[in-house]
Amino acid sequence: MQTNKTFTLGDFEINRIGFGTMRATTGPGIWGDTPNKKNAIKVIRTAIENGVNFIDTADAYGPYTSELLVAEAVAPYKDKVMVATKGGFVKYKPGAVLRIGHPYYLRTAVEGSLRRLERETIDLYFLHTVDPNIPIKESVGALLRLQQEGKIKHIGISNVTVEQLEKAQSVAKIEAVQNAFSFKDGRYENVVQKTNNENIAFIAHTPVAKNAWNDMAFAKARQEGVSVNQLSLSWLLNHSPNVVSIPGTSSEDHLMENLSSHDININF
Repeated sequence: MQTNKTFTLGDFEINRIGFGTMRATTGPGIWGDTPNKKNAIKVIRTAIENGVNFIDTADAYGPYTSELLVAEAVAPYKDKVMVATKGGFVKYKPGAVLRIGHPYYLRTAVEGSLRRLERETIDLYFLHTVDPNIPIKESVGALLRLQQEGKIKHIGISNVTVEQLEKAQSVAKIEAVQNAFSFKDGRYENVVQKTNNENIAFIAHTPVAKNAWNDMAFAKARQEGVSVNQLSLSWLLNHSPNVVSIPGTSSEDHLMENLSSHDININF
């Protein structure tokens, strides 16, 4: 089955295999700097030079170290790449996070991301998660005000249900949703279908979960002569035309293997 390789998000046509930076740009436990910053920058730039034009990060990664590294990595390609970041999910020590969706906090988070990414406007800004103590309408309302001020171009929300998406849509135009989604993790299938029907980008994080694959899937990969990663990403490309996957890696070989998934023709 052949698939469209791109999806138009707003006025920007993005490659449907992007690059997720969570692990590649941070240290163990998603905490602190990566032990090999030079390699991380090289891998991101290699991705861009091979057609990737959607880079995903968040202020929680590090925290902050990922945004700083992404800014350095994409600097030579600034106008050719859409950079997405997220806020409202605060990592205060390894393995420990707080969900903070208060409007005052989100304003501070956006201002910090603008400085670290060295941009006047953030291409795509996600509410990283829903704060159980703050109505999502209030959090999204804060992002709308920042968008009206020119600090955010496109608004997205992450880790949400259909009901939460609809509440957010009653406040602002939502142009992307980022949830976990993969061959064996179909919790958000209804969100995929809703976003597809409304031409909203669905950004699939954690697109390759090897430990969730069963023997039949491994057999299918062997039969097709592809890796499990390639089979996983090919499945996502074929699943719905609005799905954009964001696999991450610190290996150039692994990166090129992922990108070749565009050209794999598998009948699922």
